[in-house]
Amino acid sequence: MHAWQFSPMKRFFFLSGIAALLIGCGGGGVSVNASHEYLGTQGPGDVWDWAFDGNTFTATNETKNLHYAGTKSVLATGFLKLQLTSTDDPNVTLGQSAYAVEVPGTALMLKMAGDDALRPVVAGCLGSNPAGPQVSFNFVAVGGLNFDPVTSQAYGHVTYDVSGNAYTGTAHRWAIDGTALSDSPSYITGDNGLMTDHDTQGGNMTATGAMSPTGVCVLDYGPNAGGVIGVKQPAANIDFADLASRSYRGFLINQGKTQCVSVTPNGNGTLHGVGYANPNGVETGTYDDGAGVTVNFIGQPNPGECTITLTTSGGTESLVAAINVVDGKYVMFCFGVGQDQVPYNVILVEN
Repeated sequence: MHAWQFSPMKRFFFLSGIAALLIGCGGGGVSVNASHEYLGTQGPGDVWDWAFDGNTFTATNETKNLHYAGTKSVLATGFLKLQLTSTDDPNVTLGQSAYAVEVPGTALMLKMAGDDALRPVVAGCLGSNPAGPQVSFNFVAVGGLNFDPVTSQAYGHVTYDVSGNAYTGTAHRWAIDGTALSDSPSYITGDNGLMTDHDTQGGNMTATGAMSPTGVCVLDYGPNAGGVIGVKQPAANIDFADLASRSYRGFLINQGKTQCVSVTPNGNGTLHGVGYANPNGVETGTYDDGAGVTVNFIGQPNPGECTITLTTSGGTESLVAAINVVDGKYVMFCFGVGQDQVPYNVILVEN
């Protein structure tokens, strides 16, 4: 069983399980019932437009020209429930619900209605390019189809020199066990937050994605090739005691499934993570039959670039994370490799 000890699942993972756009455009203190529009993608590459207006939503799968509408409510667990009331999609049933975490006006992450194997949508508002003259990001990997835990990057950081819409830097990269990998030059051009990387991982492969003035970056290396997700590097180390005193909600993206998760303080500098039972345990607060994990913050090689140990009754496992405060809330993008050597991601947002 996987170290998080959530529901047993068949191992399967692609980059599109994360999606490709996470773009911030808002500031803190935005009302949860205000009108916001988000643009994002979902594997295998469908482009989505989501709009919230008070207690209703509309959504369009731009790639397939399918439309959805329904009601939005806040569950006792803190997740948003998006219940479908109309659609022209013949493959979904009216009354089904999606579940979401929103940083209002900045980012939206959704567990789709229907089959739990459907990949999530991660989306946000388009904004401007991050301001220079320099900008630094910490990042973690989204494992590609051919991920190798020995030779593939798991985490790193990069500082860009900014000249107009051009971003030039060198990514410093590490494997999951902390072994240094070769540096990777990166030349990116930006267009209102939409980014194109012209020299990814030291080769000629082009990546596309986003960088947000509010502190988020995403790059997609192409179908099944993996990518990175990250946040701006903070000016000083993250205070682990403060980090471990907060509660979080988010998603475990692993084994071809997306699971809603809750993470709460243990009161001793660690956190406890549990998964809600699929398909709708997040509505009733019902957890799955796993014992959950203890999250231990171990080290910080660079500010906001954090190493973590997950402890369960079955043993321990290492995670790496890019962590910072985005619009007044901690955001954690985590990457790990399971005991079967398959990569996975955890995305958490402070409650």
